[in-house]
Amino acid sequence: MSLRKAYAATLQWLRMRRGLSQAELQTQTDQAHISRLEASSRSASVDLSADLAHALGVTPLSFFTLVAAAHEGKTARAALDETLVELEQLGVLDDELPGEPQKLIPPRKLAAKEKLKAIRELRDAGLTQKEVSRKLGLPTSTVGRLWHAGD
Repeated sequence: MSLRKAYAATLQWLRMRRGLSQAELQTQTDQAHISRLEASSRSASVDLSADLAHALGVTPLSFFTLVAAAHEGKTARAALDETLVELEQLGVLDDELPGEPQKLIPPRKLAAKEKLKAIRELRDAGLTQKEVSRKLGLPTSTVGRLWHAGD
């Protein structure tokens, strides 16, 4: 079963189990969109999924657990048990998780910072640009450009 179909089936099953019509799901979307989600002709965003979960009276985690269990053809208990084992093996079960992504330095900028640091260290040690170029295996134009950078 595709994940989209598992999502659609879970949404419909849980809505019917709660005795709600599509129109009664008070979320940020309309009944027609709910219908398309249940027909698996559309995908939902994470935010919409969280809204739907709350409208259905469950947490987003419970809703996603049910979707994953349906997708894998398992019970919710079996899916949760396997998830607990997996998170324990990863060593993250009791870790506090970030609420927002970190601002990462692109690898090229990181490499450039390392080159600059190495050039400055060798320059401060008394080497010439040509010697630094040979020692680091960098083109003399790169060493020359970074030699006075930030001075």
